Amino acid sequence: MAWIGNLTDSYRLVLDTLWRNGPSSRAEIADSTGFTRPAISLMVQELTTMGLLVEQPARKGGQRGQPSRPLTVRADAGFAAGVNFSHSYLEMAVVDLAGAMLGSTRARLSNPDPEEIGRISAAALDKLVAEHELERGRLLGIGISFPGDFKADGTLAPHHYFPALAEPGLAERLEARLGAPVILENDGRVCAIGERVMGAGTAYRTFMLVHIGHGVGGGLIIDGKPYRGAQGNSGIMGQYYPYGAPRPSGQDLLETLAREGFAVDDFDGLESLAPASAPVVEAWVARAAGQLRGDLARVGRFFGPEAIILAGRLPPAIMTALAERIDLDSVLRPLDDLPTPPLIASSLGSAAGMIGAASLPIFRGLLPHS
Repeated sequence: MAWIGNLTDSYRLVLDTLWRNGPSSRAEIADSTGFTRPAISLMVQELTTMGLLVEQPARKGGQRGQPSRPLTVRADAGFAAGVNFSHSYLEMAVVDLAGAMLGSTRARLSNPDPEEIGRISAAALDKLVAEHELERGRLLGIGISFPGDFKADGTLAPHHYFPALAEPGLAERLEARLGAPVILENDGRVCAIGERVMGAGTAYRTFMLVHIGHGVGGGLIIDGKPYRGAQGNSGIMGQYYPYGAPRPSGQDLLETLAREGFAVDDFDGLESLAPASAPVVEAWVARAAGQLRGDLARVGRFFGPEAIILAGRLPPAIMTALAERIDLDSVLRPLDDLPTPPLIASSLGSAAGMIGAASLPIFRGLLPHS
C-alpha cells in the first residue's frame, strides 16, 4: 500500500466525493469538487495507478457520444478493523475501503484492562482475517473506541467504570500487542466519524451526534471534519446530567433494569428487550427523552447543524424509540420560525461503535481530516 502517506488534499477530496456520492463519472467528480476536468482526469489516472480507484462498466442509455465509465473506490485495496468494548464483552468489525462491513465477532471480557483488551482483540483479528481470507499486509490500521474523555494535556481520561485504562502508554501497548497501527478515540467522536464515513452522516457536511453509552457523550462534525475543541472534548452532553441523579445514559438504563429485577448486566443483554415488550424500558425511554429534549433543542439551535444523530450502545429498537420521543419542535416552536434540524437514530444501530472505530484508519488515511 504505497499510497499510505502520499495522498494530497486534492486526492483526498476526490476520494471523499466518491465515498459520499457513490460511483461517479469524471465529469461528476469535477462538478462536485470544483476541479477542472483535465485535473480530474490526471488525478483519477494517478489514483488508479496507486490501486485506489477502479472503473466500472460504461453507463448505457440517454447519453450522447461515448458512454461514461463511472469510477469507484477499489474495495479490496485494503481493510481496517475497529474495536468497541464494554464491561464484559468486546466486539470487532472489519470493513473494506469501499465502506462495506466484511464481518464482525464478539468475545467475552473477564476484565477490561489493557492486557485483556489487547489479547482478545488480537484473537478476534486473527479470526476475522482467516474467516474472510484477508491479506494481513493490507490492514490499514485498527481503531479503538475509548470510553472516556481527554485531559487538558491531551492524555486519555477513561470513564470511571474503567480505571485500569488510566495507565500511561495505552495506545503503544495495544499497538505492540496487535502488530498494527492503533488509533484511540473518544467513543462519542468515534460514532460521529463513523456516521460521517459510513452512516447517515454521509448526507450532511455539518452535524452533531449524541452518544448514549456509559455516559452521555457526543461529537461535532463541521464541514466534514471532527471538531475537538481546545481540550479535545467538544460535543459531550453529560455535564447537563449530574451523577447521583437519573441520567439519559445507557448505563442508567442498565441500573434501572437491575433495580427492577432484570438480569441484564451489559449492553449486549438489551438486544432482547424492546420498549413495547418491557414497560420498564418504555418508562425509561419516556423519561430519557424528556431529559434530552430541551437540551438538544437549545444546543442544536446554538450550533446550527444540518441534523442531530442519536447513536451509541443501545440496540436499534430502543434507540429508534428514543429518537421518536424527542420532539424538538415542542421546545422550539412557536418561539421562532427558524427551521429545526431533523433528529434521527443512527443507521448503524448498536454496531455503531465498532463500525465507527473501523472508520478511523480509513478517515485518517484516505479522506480530508484536518
